[in-house]
Amino acid sequence: MSTLNNENLLKPKSQQERVIAVCSDGKYRTLDDIQREIKKRFNQFDTTPAISARLRETGRLFKYGYVKDKYHKINEKTKKACYYYTLKRIG
Repeated sequence: MSTLNNENLLKPKSQQERVIAVCSDGKYRTLDDIQREIKKRFNQFDTTPAISARLRETGRLFKYGYVKDKYHKINEKTKKACYYYTLKRIG
């Protein structure tokens, strides 16, 4: 298993590493929140579909030592689900 060190989390070299760096801090975020945090921390614009794709790559996340956790809330007005994501360290 390949793991990300602090250098990779502070200066990620790929979109996957940016998503991991933002999502591995224990906070649950929506895709829009993840996008804003990536822009704020790394001055990179990753689209929400691209971020979603990186979060679906469970094999690659596992390789880095993380598993995805998510939950959803139903918006009472729109009756649509809003998903929140985080990454948790394995073992």
